[in-house]
Amino acid sequence: MSYRAYLRSSFVGAFIVGSVALLICFVLVVGGVGWPLALLVTLMVVVAALAASVASWLQRRAFYTDLERSASDVRHPLWIAEMVDRPDFIEGELTYDALRAISKAANDDVASYRRQAADYREYVETWVHEAKSPLAAAHLMLENLVGSMPADDAADTALEKAEALEEELDRLEGYIEQALFFARSETLDRDYLIRKHRLGDLVSTAIKANARVMIAARVIPVQRNLDIEVFTDDKWMEFILGQLIQNSVKYARDEGATIEFRGAVVAEGMADECVVLTVSDNGCGVPAADVPRVFDKGFTGENGRTGKRSTGIGLYLVKRLCDKMGIGVEAQSDEGSGFTVTLTFPANKMHYFERDPLKGMAP
Repeated sequence: MSYRAYLRSSFVGAFIVGSVALLICFVLVVGGVGWPLALLVTLMVVVAALAASVASWLQRRAFYTDLERSASDVRHPLWIAEMVDRPDFIEGELTYDALRAISKAANDDVASYRRQAADYREYVETWVHEAKSPLAAAHLMLENLVGSMPADDAADTALEKAEALEEELDRLEGYIEQALFFARSETLDRDYLIRKHRLGDLVSTAIKANARVMIAARVIPVQRNLDIEVFTDDKWMEFILGQLIQNSVKYARDEGATIEFRGAVVAEGMADECVVLTVSDNGCGVPAADVPRVFDKGFTGENGRTGKRSTGIGLYLVKRLCDKMGIGVEAQSDEGSGFTVTLTFPANKMHYFERDPLKGMAP
């Protein structure tokens, strides 16, 4: 804090001191004191007031300078009270004590909310794992039931119903898996392992995990130029690709539906070299007005409102997880001709170690 700024904040006091000095000079002159003596006394008053002002500024300068610097440099405002020393003047002491009290209350609230969030996340993860057991049992019972059916017309009808039930179970399992990854997305650093993986292996694993829904929707996967290695976590990438596949299946055309996975190396040999994976389908596409919002939480768009099957969570999770892993993600679409999501992987694995742990997770 500069002295000029301190004087501006003390304008009223300076005005009063100046007025009193002029009044003293006037009284002395009217009382018969000569001008030289009157001016000397007035000057002494002004100098004394100025010296007191400078001393007060010097006493406060260190505290206000630290406070100003901490407010602009500290990453989290709740840390300010820990970065500033307690001053030795009354206004500063009151300010410091109030700041400490606010900081303590805020930190207590944050800690309480974090405990609640952690408890809720643990409950969701436990519930998901428990819910998978009856789902697996239901799948097994359906398979046994279908296998024991006799070959007649009634069995054909029952088989169709069993297949429909199987599809619904798959959908339910997908929603449960989505809930698990949503809960874990806040603590990605605890379950995140960067390794070198081949794009083709990642895509093939995701296709196998979603084969049943793709077969039911008659969607044909196409893989092109996927013999490229990237640095990523295979489990989280399987989930991300699975969400993209399920999104494409949801809006696939009735005949000739395809989903294409294409890899490419961009700026090879340059400092900004990266690997790009595009996931494209030939479904109904997205209106141009909806494209900028497809990654927003809960956004279903025109197609979601028409089909009434979209939750607006899948692509939101894709964006959320990609941001945390340092993977670029963009969407393009032409309404009526398809939807494309582009994933950009940094070619340098050190990118993942250099990320700010408060903004993204480094392994």
